[in-house]
Parts: sequence; structure tokens; C-alpha cells
Amino acid sequence: MSNHSVIARYFDDFQEAFASFEGQRVGRKFALPYLVVTASGNNRLLASAAEVNSYFQGYLDEYRAQGCRSCRYSNLQVTWLGSESALASVCWSLLDDAGKQVLSWSESYLLSLVGPEARAMVSVDHVVPGGSA
Repeated sequence: MSNHSVIARYFDDFQEAFASFEGQRVGRKFALPYLVVTASGNNRLLASAAEVNSYFQGYLDEYRAQGCRSCRYSNLQVTWLGSESALASVCWSLLDDAGKQVLSWSESYLLSLVGPEARAMVSVDHVVPGGSA
């Protein structure tokens, strides 16, 4: 499997994990520690699996309450940082039961390749005109 395929599979698997609405399943996609940089510039370092799982469960619960039932990524762009890590950027769309977009934003991930899998070490929400992601 090529390194680019590993990156695409990371995001394909992320879509499936999201659809489970289980923070623990999403949390397995991330390395420890994991650094989150929000669109407002706030940083949060999550040092344990419990922190990562709780962080994602909070968002999954919020998204579900807003009517989101699945997610889809698009516009995958990858910049390799050697052969074992990459900066990957995607546009996320959160969809309702009918497939209508409820939310969207762009985000970049610093990914480390560990054998046949990738794990995100850092994620950065992109700031768009108007100050939100």
C-alpha cells in the first residue's frame, strides 16, 4: 500500500468512526499527546486516551443534537514531510439523514505513519473570512 493510500484510508476510516458517534472509536485515530488548534487560535493538549475520547465524544454529541448523522471529506491535499509523516488538509461536511450539509469547515492534520496506519498528532482548524472555521 502506498503512503498516499494510507493517508486516504485514514480519512475513509475517520468517516466510518464518526458515523458510530463513539468518542473512543474516533479517539483511536489520534496519537498521544494530541494537540488541537481551534479556528479562534486556542490550543489544547490532550495527553491521555481518556481526554481524547472525551473531547471527541463532546463534539459527537453536539453534532448529533444538530442533526448530523454522517460526515464526508473532500479536497484531500497532502504534503509529505519525509517518508513517515505528512501534512494533510481536508474539507469536512457534516450531513443529515437526507445527505444535506449541516456544517462544514476545513482542517489540517499532522499525521505520523506507524506501519500501515496513520495517526494524527496535531489538528488545526482553518480560519476563514469572518473568523470562523
